[in-house]
Amino acid sequence: MKVQWKKDVDKKYRKLILVGDIGGTNTNLGLAAEYDGKIDLLLEVVFESSTVTQFTPCVKKTMEVVREKYPNIAFDLCCISGAGPVKDNFCKMTNQNWVIDGNEIQDTLGVRTLIINDFSAISYGLPLLNPADPSQIEVLRRPGGSNPEPQGDMRAVVGAGTGLGVGFLARMGERWRAFPSEGGHMDMADFDEDSKGFKEFLQKGIGIVPEYEMGLSGTGIKNYFNYFLESGRLDKSDPVIQEILKLPDSNKPAQISKAASDHAGCRSVMEGFVRLYARFAASVAGFLIPKGGFYLAGGISGKNLDFFSHNELFVRTFERHCNPNILRVLQEIPLYVIKDYSISLYGAANAAMSLMV
Repeated sequence: MKVQWKKDVDKKYRKLILVGDIGGTNTNLGLAAEYDGKIDLLLEVVFESSTVTQFTPCVKKTMEVVREKYPNIAFDLCCISGAGPVKDNFCKMTNQNWVIDGNEIQDTLGVRTLIINDFSAISYGLPLLNPADPSQIEVLRRPGGSNPEPQGDMRAVVGAGTGLGVGFLARMGERWRAFPSEGGHMDMADFDEDSKGFKEFLQKGIGIVPEYEMGLSGTGIKNYFNYFLESGRLDKSDPVIQEILKLPDSNKPAQISKAASDHAGCRSVMEGFVRLYARFAASVAGFLIPKGGFYLAGGISGKNLDFFSHNELFVRTFERHCNPNILRVLQEIPLYVIKDYSISLYGAANAAMSLMV
């Protein structure tokens, strides 16, 4: 367990909220605070998910960490996001054999508790990000260096990581409302010879039209790599390629992106991934028209910004459209990469304030 205090509890805070972002690798919990419509993250406690057998004791331990420093503190709300489907305040984790039971947490610890999906938490975090803060946001600028200003109250986010998440957020009066989506499981569409060959490669293996997640995720990078191998665009006798092939599938994506800095074949794999990502993003953006901002979340985009920004590859591909009227719409949508990985904790706090107060 790792404990990091970021700020002290102050009298200005009106609500103290236990928050959580629970994934396959890390179980992140913490304390957030609200004041004047703003949210501060005061504490972050990190458990390795592989060491967790029951979740409610992790929340209890986080409460104990807070009370070691502030013995008389009272918690107003609790909101936990989990990587899995949520129903009746209960999340069955996709990559763990334990569950998040909001009713159990509420009954055991005496704090009103809400369980939400992890991508809903990211969506609720969007209004708290400052596009002018480079520690939080990387702006994907248009050719020529321009960037459209956010307008309106619709925002959207897609995130390629272990899987492919999609979410969107709209303002309703004074509060925000996030909406669930399974957009990452839409049928994949090809747009050039390279993407056509990749799609046919995947379809040959499964016998049905592949979904976008098979191309836009860590597994997707590995699938692109395998497609390049089969099509002869990578040399199996190349020492760099041989080293990648020796790795477990779960470790290949990171090594492929690392090698891409000075290996032309691996860089082509990453560029194909970015182009597919951009076309998928353009389809989502055309459906939602999120002129308040379109965000890329997840570790893949944040850790591989060079492949997205070099020669404006992502933006140029995003803006490829046969209809000039729709092209103008896409050009008016601000594009951002999220770099602040605490967004889900901020988002959980914002969800609590939007849905529970």
